[in-house]
Amino acid sequence: MSAEHAPIAPVAPISPRQAGKSNEIIKRLIGRRITLKADAEYIAGELESIDAQLIELLGTVGSHDVDGTKVEVREYSRTDYGALEKAYPVEQYPALYVTKQSLDQAAVKKQFAPAALEAFKVAGKKSVVVK
Repeated sequence: MSAEHAPIAPVAPISPRQAGKSNEIIKRLIGRRITLKADAEYIAGELESIDAQLIELLGTVGSHDVDGTKVEVREYSRTDYGALEKAYPVEQYPALYVTKQSLDQAAVKKQFAPAALEAFKVAGKKSVVVK
């Protein structure tokens, strides 16, 4: 860890006697969250940099033994469906293609007032944003 980043300590749990001091607790939690968020961003950047250096230094994809520590360099792949579509056009290979009807979300937003869509809203996951 660099000199500017101290070790990460856990957030102290809130005791029943502190419950009356909720504003203080909220401020403390917000401050702690801001600190942890900055630390997380710093750590993520450090990990990305270290991983890039290890990939460059180890070179090949596979498992490497470095003084008894197993380090794996992995290379992931995915199918390029755009290239596949060009190589196998629908006119010549119709069995590879499906016709699927689905709701055009842009058309729905144009046709309905926002209030009319309220009945179809579902609650999503809650999140916290601190600015």
